[in-house]
Amino acid sequence: MNGIGKTRATSGAEPATSVATAVRRRRWLIALPLVIAIGGYVGAALYMRANETSFVFHPDQYGGRTMVAPAADLPVEAVRIPTPDSLSLSAWVIPPPSAAEQEMPTEDAPLWVLFLHGNAANISVPLRQAWIRPMRALGVGLVLVDYRGYGASDDGTLTEAGLYRDARATFDWLTTVRGIDPSHIVIFGHSLGSGVATHLAARVGAAGLVLEGAFTSIPDVGAGRYPWLPIRWLARERFASLDRADSIAMPKLLLHAEDDGAIPFAMGQQLFAAFGAPKSFATLTGGHDRAFAADSATYFGTLRGWLATLRVIDRESPPPG
Repeated sequence: MNGIGKTRATSGAEPATSVATAVRRRRWLIALPLVIAIGGYVGAALYMRANETSFVFHPDQYGGRTMVAPAADLPVEAVRIPTPDSLSLSAWVIPPPSAAEQEMPTEDAPLWVLFLHGNAANISVPLRQAWIRPMRALGVGLVLVDYRGYGASDDGTLTEAGLYRDARATFDWLTTVRGIDPSHIVIFGHSLGSGVATHLAARVGAAGLVLEGAFTSIPDVGAGRYPWLPIRWLARERFASLDRADSIAMPKLLLHAEDDGAIPFAMGQQLFAAFGAPKSFATLTGGHDRAFAADSATYFGTLRGWLATLRVIDRESPPPG
């Protein structure tokens, strides 16, 4: 009898143990995917934070740092521009066309366009040279500069602050070394360069500001591409053009393609709405990089008319003193 009782007691304990084990297994099966998901999410966020520079700056793409010789019909003067932190930047200076070259010569002092490019390629790539020709035909001179770490410029840590220093150094070089009046300089920023251009325009006096394919901020762009990550919290590089829109009083022209696949068209509209007058907006086609070729009549026609208004302002300005 005692043996039978013990057997029954033992057999009664086994189901309880099995149930507890099954419960623990079910809990683990539920928790394991959650742990994996949380770990993956945290890992992705940390990876994004650690590799932010490679997401924002692409100096090795679209031709990388290999410089292409200027075409024979482009009167390029290659110069070096020093920065406050002892780097040397590569730049191209293309003078305005002579009176004989211009379809409609003018006696006004020429305007100069300081061009700040996007996050990839360099100033010499064929696509940029193709843009230079019709730009110069508008009667302007051009200065194109490669940021630190791009093209033939010196190596330097790529940061938002570094690009701001490069733009300011180029502007100061134009006004001091070349003696160009700031009222004859147009700041032109494309893509990432739009963020650099708004920073410069908020701190210097110039004839005007042109932005092409512009964004509101880098965190806004990132949040649109990776909506499942806390990009606005992770981002250290801001290029926050929207935040300084009301600090830019000079005339402004925004160019944006409706089919821009890199920077949403709506973002350009949002930035334009934040700017105060005087301002203009041109809707283009041709994507992020090729609107000047695909929609050249609108692109250069708009620029021609807008630049003419700047020349009128200059003629009507009172003399110094």
